[in-house]
Amino acid sequence: MPLKVIAVHKRSLAARAKIAAGDTILSINAMPVNDFFDLEYYSNDYQLDLELRDHTGEGRSVTILRQNSLPLGIEPEPYQHLRCHNHCVFCFIDQLPPGLRATLYQKDDDFLYSYVFGNYITLSNLREADWQRIITQHITPLYISVHSTDPALRRQMMHYQRELDVLKCLRKLARNGISYHLQIVCVPGWNTGQELRRTLSDLLDTTLSTLSIGVVPVGLTGHRQGLEPLQPVDKNMAREILSLCAEARSHKQIVYAADELFVTAGEPIPGVEYYADFPQLENGIGMLRLTLLNFRKKKPRLLKELDKPGAQYLILTSRLALLTLQEIADSLNERFIQARIRVQAINNDFLGGFISVSGLLAAWDILQQHAALPGEAILIPSNLFNHDGVSLDGVSALELKMNLRRPLLLVDQFFEDWDWI
Repeated sequence: MPLKVIAVHKRSLAARAKIAAGDTILSINAMPVNDFFDLEYYSNDYQLDLELRDHTGEGRSVTILRQNSLPLGIEPEPYQHLRCHNHCVFCFIDQLPPGLRATLYQKDDDFLYSYVFGNYITLSNLREADWQRIITQHITPLYISVHSTDPALRRQMMHYQRELDVLKCLRKLARNGISYHLQIVCVPGWNTGQELRRTLSDLLDTTLSTLSIGVVPVGLTGHRQGLEPLQPVDKNMAREILSLCAEARSHKQIVYAADELFVTAGEPIPGVEYYADFPQLENGIGMLRLTLLNFRKKKPRLLKELDKPGAQYLILTSRLALLTLQEIADSLNERFIQARIRVQAINNDFLGGFISVSGLLAAWDILQQHAALPGEAILIPSNLFNHDGVSLDGVSALELKMNLRRPLLLVDQFFEDWDWI
């Protein structure tokens, strides 16, 4: 459908061309415009010939000459993303308790969101027109969930309706110049052991355009009533998965195991060279190493910020990051002259199950479990809050501070910056 304009920025090229909210963009340079991506893609030329329709239905033509110093300034209507129609046995959204923000229950399986935001897609709901668009507009790289290269097993795990051979799909993309980052969620009893070895081997095939392969353990909450019984990745399983990843990396070093696998296995987090340019960072792979790396860079500034007379601090973190944050606290205490800092891990009772990452901690758990002493300021990771500044259970950072009744330092989860609330 043609793209409706909901706002035009003042002093922009669009405003100069008399484009207004309520107009509909039919085409740019004779190419149909249906969404935000088309708008950006076809607006890269120097001369833009737009076909428009105003709110009365009257059509008109507008020509805009792009200038580097001025934005186009068109704000399009909200994008309606493609929804996931699968029913994966390990789907995290199906394991959320009721009553959370509505956006948390939205399942997208959209190739544009994959390219723009790094969201993983399954390829199972792509129409022929979608395939053609990906290829024609060269939408690359994509982020794709594989889990298994065995067509029958993958369909059994993901419960999509039609038959799909993911390897054939990946080869089709590669032939057309589309590269991709891949993900394998390891589910014990399903796609681990020899299945994982075969999948990794298949994905390292030179006919594919694989940029990276992230291997992560299944996330299981305490809200799985009525769902397929699954087992978490335990210490022995984590060690086996790490061994298979190491085996695959001996052939090509684009396989990356999740931080959680190393922690569960009781093995040290690899050095920075393991992660190259951190291609799977948004997948929780390399977060702990990058946190330590950035902390060492920012340490002098942080010491200046915190080392005040009689200052006492408590770092609240997840079980997964406990050892990493304890290492940071020990390093600070060695240099502090006037202050002291300690660490406490918060259990994820809100979601229950086997969730141990900081990004899924709820404010409720912090308020229930923190053991801050009188006079202690609290440090928490910023990824407890979404882009709107709200926690999983709908609490803002300011509300959390008011309930804690003490100073609150919000620290970027990669230790790149911090801010007092």
